[in-house]
Amino acid sequence: MKSLLQHLALLVAGALLAGIVLLITLDSIVMPRVVDVPLVTVPRLSGKPVSAARDNLARWGMTLAVRDSLHHDTVPAGAVVGQDPVPGRQIKRGRRIRVDVSLGPRYYQVPEAVQGVGLRGARLQLEENHLVLGEVLYVSSSTVPRDVVIRSTPPVGTPLPRGTPVDLEVSSGSPDLPKTVPSVLGLPVEQVSDSLRKYEMRLGGIGTRVDRSKPEGIVLTQSPQAGERVARLTPVQITISAASAENPVLLAPLPEE
Repeated sequence: MKSLLQHLALLVAGALLAGIVLLITLDSIVMPRVVDVPLVTVPRLSGKPVSAARDNLARWGMTLAVRDSLHHDTVPAGAVVGQDPVPGRQIKRGRRIRVDVSLGPRYYQVPEAVQGVGLRGARLQLEENHLVLGEVLYVSSSTVPRDVVIRSTPPVGTPLPRGTPVDLEVSSGSPDLPKTVPSVLGLPVEQVSDSLRKYEMRLGGIGTRVDRSKPEGIVLTQSPQAGERVARLTPVQITISAASAENPVLLAPLPEE
């Protein structure tokens, strides 16, 4: 009985060994002669329209299959954003290349809730909708309470790409009420007029003072001071830095814009 089992074990081991040898022979000698498929290099398809990518693959004996579609902020709709196998890989001719196709950027609407709330609430609403706060312009209103958002630019409901800035108009209260003077200290003189306009102020006289520690044209002082409450369209006098005393001092307010 023991001899029979040993004999069977030897037969099984011999059969396994013969099978392994057969597989190695088929893989290394027989199959290359029967199926002689050349290798090709996978081209880079990213950014190409699907039709162009398909034609490019066909020239090299490969085919294209769409694996997935997804939004992309920079790649236009209908173009390839990913592929498998990756570019540069050596594969056998005839294989299929799977690609991901862009749906273009995802758009987000300016939320209706951005109006009728304070500036902080409006900023949070924009961030929740993947948009950002742009410029803030304070305007007088007889109907909208002070510090409440009146409207947005672009308007509510406008579809925008992710991260687009949205400008807001904020009520500064009744036109008859005093307005808060903004700080323009440290600003270049070219930016002062626009900064004051956003708070319903205007640029008044411009004086100069020699100050070599700062670039020319930087605001050193202002009057009225930042934070003061003054009448709407009050001219704000400023002093700017100068490299020498040769620059003239402008004392008269500029014409109202």
